[in-house]
Amino acid sequence: MPENNEIDEILKELRQKDTKPNTTENINFSFNTPDDSNDNNNYNNFDIITDSFHNNNNTIYTASEDDERPKKRNKSSKSKDKKLKPVIIAIIAVLVMAIAGTCAYLVWAKNKDTEPETKTEPTTVSTTAAVKIINPLTGTDNYNNAAVGKRPVACVVENAYAARPQWGIDSEKNAPDIIIEGEVEGGETRMLWMYADYTSLPEQIGPMRSARPPFIRFSQLFDSIFIHWGQSTSKDNYVGADSVFKTENIDHINQMAYNDKFNLFGRDSSRGVSSEHTGVLYGKNLEKAINDTGFRTDTDESKFSSFSFNEKETTVGQTACASIGIKFSSNTKTRDWTYNAEDKMYHCTDYLTDVERKNILVLFDTTSYIVKSDYKGSGNSETYCDYTLAGGSGKLASMGTVTDITWSVNNGTIKITDTNGKEINLNPGKTWIGWASSNKGGTAETV
Repeated sequence: MPENNEIDEILKELRQKDTKPNTTENINFSFNTPDDSNDNNNYNNFDIITDSFHNNNNTIYTASEDDERPKKRNKSSKSKDKKLKPVIIAIIAVLVMAIAGTCAYLVWAKNKDTEPETKTEPTTVSTTAAVKIINPLTGTDNYNNAAVGKRPVACVVENAYAARPQWGIDSEKNAPDIIIEGEVEGGETRMLWMYADYTSLPEQIGPMRSARPPFIRFSQLFDSIFIHWGQSTSKDNYVGADSVFKTENIDHINQMAYNDKFNLFGRDSSRGVSSEHTGVLYGKNLEKAINDTGFRTDTDESKFSSFSFNEKETTVGQTACASIGIKFSSNTKTRDWTYNAEDKMYHCTDYLTDVERKNILVLFDTTSYIVKSDYKGSGNSETYCDYTLAGGSGKLASMGTVTDITWSVNNGTIKITDTNGKEINLNPGKTWIGWASSNKGGTAETV
């Protein structure tokens, strides 16, 4: 905008012109002025006329509509001109100020348009990638956040023909995360069902059965709380589960020694089978029972076998595996699993229901048979199968393929690698582990 002193200079110049009527400027003014004595005149404004022809005497003329040229005014009109001059100067001053204001506005508008735009720093939105809560036994997400870092539970479930189909084995929502199956005695197998979150068991699982030393040790590979209905006892050269619980300080709940104030155990006689096949555990009451025992509930990572999982499902080997059949020893029947390419799962109907698993893991271990005489005072002997957890070879089947693996137990945890010693990844999902005998006729046949 123009400075105030510039306007002051313009006004000063105009005032100087007013005080110097005889200026030698080359501009002549001619006005149409109203005639004071004539009310009917039609002149209501003035004209500025520049005429170099009459410039010599600075003569001021009035113009008439009939005149071809201005007529010379008489001296009496000079007084009127003198009165009008201040008015004219004031008008010119107003015009000058208006022009100055307009110029100032134009300058301001131009500057405004050319002003550099204020740079607005981009707003940084702090985002945190969603953290997936992973089930440590399956590698799958959508896991219960409250169960993170908590110990799993391992429940002993029988597999005699009269016990099938087991309650909870095919639960759509809460099937066991890991099923471990191995030989016990008489050519029969037994299972250990493992749940990472002990607050999310099926309503009812079972039939629950008694503990065996190898199954206690399977459980301890995952720092689990062990739950069972009865136990084998030591006699002769046989070291039973009762001795293992005492000497190895195992956290366990035995229905036969448990003060069941939370209604954790019960019987289901709806199948019409003998009582040893009717014992069940009510999943919804397990959390209260564990809290009441005072057991450590936080996982000891140094005692927990942490499997590695692929981020996405993938084949585990170059060899196709449409089916795999496992014999735990030469004394047992075969457990058959068949791959379904549609759901990418292995299925087994040996349990008299459809059980599905993402990973089939076979571990060959050295076994021995130990005889205990006079079983339960019957005069008959009982022969138990014992696993040494010495490590060895095995197979992993997943996504319709199979590969050879090697396994070992180090400092109480299990490690699985390929035959070159590289760690093996499982696919995210539930796993079945068959603990087979490497020296008593155990096999794993694939097609």
